[in-house]
Amino acid sequence: MVGRSKSIAFEDLKKYWGEVDFTRPPKIPASTYDLVIAQEPTIRIGPIACLAATLYGAKFVVEVHGGYLRYFTGIQKTISSLILRRADLVRAVNNEIARQLRDMGLKNVLVVPSIYVKTSVFKPVKKHRDRGKVVIYAGRFAPEKNLPLLIKAFKLVLAKEPSAKLMLIGKGPEKPSLLKIIREQGIEERVTLVDKWLSPEELARYYNEAAVFALTSLYEGGPRAICEAGACETPFVSTPVGILPEIVKDGVGGFFVKRGEPRELAEKIVTLLQDQELRQEMGENLREIVIQNFEWDKAVRRYAESYLSLLRS
Repeated sequence: MVGRSKSIAFEDLKKYWGEVDFTRPPKIPASTYDLVIAQEPTIRIGPIACLAATLYGAKFVVEVHGGYLRYFTGIQKTISSLILRRADLVRAVNNEIARQLRDMGLKNVLVVPSIYVKTSVFKPVKKHRDRGKVVIYAGRFAPEKNLPLLIKAFKLVLAKEPSAKLMLIGKGPEKPSLLKIIREQGIEERVTLVDKWLSPEELARYYNEAAVFALTSLYEGGPRAICEAGACETPFVSTPVGILPEIVKDGVGGFFVKRGEPRELAEKIVTLLQDQELRQEMGENLREIVIQNFEWDKAVRRYAESYLSLLRS
């Protein structure tokens, strides 16, 4: 497996695959393998993984974990296209990404979601009647997360719900600009930024304090964080990204909003903040959806067996 970081399911995959190694470029895998996986077809990851597969005569799988291919230009676009066409199998983590890949002329595309949720850890311990009016986000502070939209929308939320709080959990290059926008909006006292990665147990505690998870991403593969929060019965307000619109109907486990619409985003957040019974109902619905689709053992087995089928072919 070649990529930026190990899959969160890395250790469990060994139950199915036996020996599993991870390499971070520019290091080249230094053993003989039956299968080489590129976690992304990017310039940094794709060529190294492709070279290793060629050297060892291994099957070559390329994974696409987000809808970023449409934004590639120049050499990045050329390299990613070449790497994808060299693959024996291309894994798309949702159907929208699969459509993009097939539109490129690729035939060997398999949809295998990349969300694995430990529902024994991410579970409800607080009913919504006992939760505060907390809006939460957890993830990278990166441009594609479009967090300025959430911050601007939250100022509108405060006009209707002055006691509401916004909690941003994560790390990333956008932190300084986010702090600047928070100051410009004059809402420093109502926003908490937790600048670190938390354990699953810590995240679950935060999710159980929250009324709603807000996501404003331009694109996603998952998003896993919404599903982990959902397993804690925390509903969402989100842009229609990733696999979410494929598994959850609008108004069932949360609300979808248009990209770039702070007023609509604020209105849906306020709707949930003001109706604890609706939050409870949506949260319970969302937990059931997560259990059905992304329960850890079932989801990891689905992923592992999809590649074993390739090796047997």
